[in-house]
Amino acid sequence: PPFRGPIDVAAGMNQPLWIRVNAPKDQPAGIYRGSLRVTADGFMAETPLEVEVYDFELPDRMTCVSAFGFSPGLVFEYQKLSDPDQRREVMDKYLVNFSRHHISPYDPAPLDGIGLTWTGLPKWRGGEVDKETKKSGHASRFLNDPYTDKSISLDYADRLPIPEKGLRVRFWYKTKEPGQRFLTSIRHFDAAGKWMSGRNLDTITTGDGSWQSFECTISIFPDEARFCAFAVFPTLWSNSGDTTGAIWLDEFVVEDAGTGQALTEDGGFEDTAPDRIQPVFDWTDWDRAMTRAIDELHFNSFKLPVQGLGGGTFHSRYEPSLLGYAEDTPEYRHIFRTYVQGLQEHLRERGWLDEAYAYWFDEPDPKDYEFVMNGFRKLKENAPDINRMLTEQIEPELIGGPNIWCPLTPAYNFEAAEERRAAGDMFWWYVCTGPKAPYATLFIDHPGTELRVWLWQTWANKVEGILVWQSNFWTSTVAYPDARQNPYEDPMGWVTGYSTPAGTRRPWGNGDGRFIYPPEAAADGNSAAPVLEGPVDSIRWEMLRDGVEDYEYFVILERLFESRREQIPVEERGLYEGLLEVPDSISRNLTEFTRDPAPLETRRDAIARAIEALRRL
Repeated sequence: PPFRGPIDVAAGMNQPLWIRVNAPKDQPAGIYRGSLRVTADGFMAETPLEVEVYDFELPDRMTCVSAFGFSPGLVFEYQKLSDPDQRREVMDKYLVNFSRHHISPYDPAPLDGIGLTWTGLPKWRGGEVDKETKKSGHASRFLNDPYTDKSISLDYADRLPIPEKGLRVRFWYKTKEPGQRFLTSIRHFDAAGKWMSGRNLDTITTGDGSWQSFECTISIFPDEARFCAFAVFPTLWSNSGDTTGAIWLDEFVVEDAGTGQALTEDGGFEDTAPDRIQPVFDWTDWDRAMTRAIDELHFNSFKLPVQGLGGGTFHSRYEPSLLGYAEDTPEYRHIFRTYVQGLQEHLRERGWLDEAYAYWFDEPDPKDYEFVMNGFRKLKENAPDINRMLTEQIEPELIGGPNIWCPLTPAYNFEAAEERRAAGDMFWWYVCTGPKAPYATLFIDHPGTELRVWLWQTWANKVEGILVWQSNFWTSTVAYPDARQNPYEDPMGWVTGYSTPAGTRRPWGNGDGRFIYPPEAAADGNSAAPVLEGPVDSIRWEMLRDGVEDYEYFVILERLFESRREQIPVEERGLYEGLLEVPDSISRNLTEFTRDPAPLETRRDAIARAIEALRRL
């Protein structure tokens, strides 16, 4: 009879095969004998076959948490997918593939985000209200750009129609330093609302450090321009964002030059009631996609997008802000609180709090610890039931921040983890470009058993989840700046990002970040037509699946043993307790473990038979 995969196969084509599977719902346990016929390219081989069906099922949802990066954009790029329906068709094939391998992608709803709009927002966005330094009224708007890697601005939210007689712009400004130059920029849009690239009208003004007035009339616009948008930068704009400066603005008005009618609002920046700003969520598409992801595809984790925390890595980071408000403003404090509380309560209502985790900073250095703790404090104070995950080992300065620790495997400390577990924390761990040998890792040129052994080590160390930064890292835009890497022909995961100059080829490792491959017709990303197939699996991807199932065998045996302990003769309890341990023949420690699959298969079979025996009690 047909069996639904996956299956474990022992032996080879020159001797009888022995296949073990867990009982499908419609297949009685027992041993089935027959033959296996293989045909390919005119070749045919037949071998005797024995199939043993265990008398228990694996659950649809695995206990070991998984969190793997995945880039839909690379799929669309390589497989030439621009049509929305084709994108959905192919993306579903990838998600089903993840599900069949018991691996949860960071984002299991990549085409259906959380809808979010805001009510009560002032029209002018950016900067912060300053009640001390002002030209008139109660407040001005302060724009401060201390950054050397980005630019900030004050922007008017609406696009303005261009009047027949043009626009008159007037405002008061005060530069922080005498001689400081700042930029007023008008962007133009055509009748269809498309930005007219290269047609901005930029005005540079120099301040003397006191309140000064700006006024000009604009009557000449690009011929096709029908709308315009306003922005003010506190310094001169550059691609790198390396210019710095600060400025106060007040009484900002844009009006019809012919009629004098004001076209902008809130130019006095008196909007000082932050509680009038409220989030409005639209969960419709996201809920539908996530319901399928959790209830049908049985993913057991997802990365929750949380705006406003800032972020970064050990290499660089960006500061927290939300809707243009810096974190030390009352507007930020109010909108961040209402926003994350809205996320938390919806997750609670849907029953998804356990699956969600906030992952907003990666691999911090000690110099980043206070920045990271600042973000975690805000999240913990305002939405304490959202899990906070950090890819870092336990450090005293970070205790109280994350409640899910995810260190690199060599940085995992069992004794320290036991202390934090007693305090309620959870533990995952990860591999990436590191560690290298002699650790179990993800590289193609290592023994095929390593990723499966990694899951046995995960169980042995009481670790609850595994993470890998990427699963379809098919190309490096640094190593291949003018083309796409063919991952079949070039197996290397080349460094990308981290300020690496274009054209540099610095290796991370063969297969790093790459467990699934594009269809062969899309291998180089240059197919003539859309490719609508799903991914090609690697052997390492199959080993991960087997390892996650091995972990689940331990879970099933442990639960049965605890629930039937009193029914088990005292002299037999040690046998079951021993099977819950990972023997030295499989993994003595993180650097001494088997490269031979035989001990894994033998032990898994022993655990399975113990499960069957306990089920009969």
